[in-house]
Amino acid sequence: MLLRYRLCSAAKHVPEIAKGFHDTREFKELPARVSEIKKHLQNARQSLEDNKKAVDKSGDDCLQQLKSLRDKLNAIIDRLEKQTVTEIEKGRSSVSVMIQADVDRIDDVTERLQKLFIGMTAAGENNEATSYIGYIKYDDLIWKANVLLQEIDNKDDYKMSFQPFTGITEHLSSIELLGEVIREGGENPVPGPNRVFKVDKHVLHKVKVVDDNDSCTITGICRLASGEFIISDNRNSKLKLLDSSYKVISTCNVSHYPHDVCPTGECEAAAAVNNNDEDRHEVHFLRVRSGKLLKTRTIKIQHGCRGIAHHNGDLYMAAGTSLHVYNIANGQSRQLYRDLTGEYTVFRCAISPDGKCVFITNYSNHQLIALNKNGSKLSTITHPELLYPVAVHVTSMGHVFVSCFCLGTVVQVVKSKDGKQTVKPLTGRKEDLNEPTAVYFNGSNNTLVVGHKNNIVEVQLKP
Repeated sequence: MLLRYRLCSAAKHVPEIAKGFHDTREFKELPARVSEIKKHLQNARQSLEDNKKAVDKSGDDCLQQLKSLRDKLNAIIDRLEKQTVTEIEKGRSSVSVMIQADVDRIDDVTERLQKLFIGMTAAGENNEATSYIGYIKYDDLIWKANVLLQEIDNKDDYKMSFQPFTGITEHLSSIELLGEVIREGGENPVPGPNRVFKVDKHVLHKVKVVDDNDSCTITGICRLASGEFIISDNRNSKLKLLDSSYKVISTCNVSHYPHDVCPTGECEAAAAVNNNDEDRHEVHFLRVRSGKLLKTRTIKIQHGCRGIAHHNGDLYMAAGTSLHVYNIANGQSRQLYRDLTGEYTVFRCAISPDGKCVFITNYSNHQLIALNKNGSKLSTITHPELLYPVAVHVTSMGHVFVSCFCLGTVVQVVKSKDGKQTVKPLTGRKEDLNEPTAVYFNGSNNTLVVGHKNNIVEVQLKP
């Protein structure tokens, strides 16, 4: 302490400074101030305790609502099971009646043959007239028996089977919760997947660099774990690395034309490059090292590649009219989905965080389609605001955003009051959007990053 205060011009001892302090107003008012602050602290503590009890009660209410929902689901399942059992029993009874009818016909012919045989035997073998009449009757019965046997032989065996409606189990397995758990209050509340965002403000960022030969057309956006962005500039055949403030810090030239980009690792990404005129379809793998964007390798593929998304080591590639899955580790590829009703029925794609749902934009038919991981269609969304959808992005919380080319808008996919999926417009031309072809949601600051003709627009959202 002496060394610390050696350079002080003057130093006084505490007892000297504190002399007469008991008589000051500050000291005399201290008990009242302590009492007042303790009162405020106690009130704040009581308020927090009351809030905790209220949250506990609301949690119990949520559990009760969940139980009520489960009871309703159980009642629905019980009703469906009862009706299905009734239908099975009706089918079994109907089939049994038809089988028994054939059995009765066989028994009838068999009994008539037996009675005729007994009658002929009783008449004696020496009575030729009786034997002749019996022969005629036998011949007729045998003919009828053969007709019956042929008729029965031509029938397939009756069978019964039960084919469950797969849509029920597929839909249930595709969802994680029975409802949205909404937490409000406190700092940075986490919006649920059905929370509709609103536009707060927007900022324009120019991403044109000196050696660009043409105006920019941003067709793909992704964000790395480091906070940097990679964008695909289709018209200039470039991939550009942006810092967190959207300033271009590095570029990488690629062959014509980059259409989309997605992260594949902490500082790695893959870009979809497609040129139908030259029949060139490639995936370029990239890595960021020391602030530089570097291309590490390229693979050629046998189909178009306009959109790309990554999940758990698999690349999902939108080929225009089909969706393909490519495994990075073993290089195996398979077609997951196909739609030949238009030229661009599989334009772009995005994967849900759990990998169970694949969203594709159907540009030709103005649709957003959801597939399961096996390629079966889960839902198809159409809406007047979903006109010429291009890019689709799914956030880590499950929010779905789609950019619509001609309307110059970005829409959010939400659930309507009847539980079905619909869309709600978020942005429009007032946010300086011009033919938006890329969209990305930055969850760190609730920002929608939209790529379009010439620039990037950062749209700040609020829940």
